[in-house]
Amino acid sequence: MEQVIQAEMMEEKIRFEIEDEYSVKILQKEGVNETRALWKEAFPDVSDEYLEYYFKNRAMDALAFVESDEQQMVSMLHLLPYSAAMRRNPPSPGYNRLPCMADVVRVDTNFITGLATKEAYRNHGNAQRVLKSALEYQNRMKVPFTFMTTEQAELADECGFYPIYERELYELKKEQISKEMLQRAHEGEKIMLETGHVLSALEKSELLSLAHFVNANLCKTYGMFHIRSAVYYENRHNEALSKNGDIFVLRRDGKIVGYFVFFDEREEVVKEAIFEKKDEMQQFFYCEHDRKPHIMARIVNLPEILKHISSNGNVTVAIRINDPIMSENDGLFIWYLNEKGSYMERIEETEALKKYRPELTVSIGELTAFLFEQVQFKKSLKFDSMYLSGPVWLNDIA
Repeated sequence: MEQVIQAEMMEEKIRFEIEDEYSVKILQKEGVNETRALWKEAFPDVSDEYLEYYFKNRAMDALAFVESDEQQMVSMLHLLPYSAAMRRNPPSPGYNRLPCMADVVRVDTNFITGLATKEAYRNHGNAQRVLKSALEYQNRMKVPFTFMTTEQAELADECGFYPIYERELYELKKEQISKEMLQRAHEGEKIMLETGHVLSALEKSELLSLAHFVNANLCKTYGMFHIRSAVYYENRHNEALSKNGDIFVLRRDGKIVGYFVFFDEREEVVKEAIFEKKDEMQQFFYCEHDRKPHIMARIVNLPEILKHISSNGNVTVAIRINDPIMSENDGLFIWYLNEKGSYMERIEETEALKKYRPELTVSIGELTAFLFEQVQFKKSLKFDSMYLSGPVWLNDIA
């Protein structure tokens, strides 16, 4: 209990420091509702039903970073907590089985959303200042990395973000699952399909079993994804209902073999589909990858993320990192890796030039993308021996 109190006091101290240094206000819980008017103005395409759902459910867990003049709020962003699963490196000795949830570690991070500025104040750096304040807050809270969608890619790029994920897109094969079948399932009917599968809408009693199914399948393939829970799917279900949709489950012989989230707000959209077997999914969906990156990420606290990166044997790399926002991540470093993890040691560049030549010069965003296996650095035994944390699955992010 004492540790919890100390952590809360430290977080409060950090919030006050950020507010003072960046001239922002950090709102939480009921206070986040103060951003609703600006959200409605900045995102007019969002339906009233979804806006009501968001501020009633998800926004209550967010921190809102806002900038105001004397009369009104002019800029904001929301920082939503996100429980990421990252592969536990290195693999266990005698690793001869498919990965399971025992092979991942939970990492608390954040998703940046709702970044907006009133129209009259745009192009004056307000959004960038709010974003920088949220990054520094996370740095002091020792959050390893953060991410956001590519909707504001130019600003994100200026602040050191880099694309790490392209969405997988799905289209229902209507000859297998029709709109009429979805409606009947939504109303409570269990529908036997020609393939032998049973289609039904998710019931409250199935939230936890669905979470176990999805986690178990994602960890087989991906090095970083959102850990699912009963609470996660309760919120996801409410979100789907707010967009005239639902969560649907497919079973065979009474066992869950796949699920998908369907929205029908302004157009029919399958937001996510996860099946135990790829060929089984292809019976019901046309699948392809979006050609445009969907999620960008950046390292926030460098020492924290490096704890999750290790190597097969001792490896040392001289690396020059360029970070336009955080000076502690910017400079020439010696990167030490072994099977227990890794860390970097800053080297004064004036003396280092005599002893060390950087083997690699990268931006903080490129380093982020490398650690999540989105980009490759030069081929060498050093880099090939590293245990990284990719590929990434973030299809559940709007």
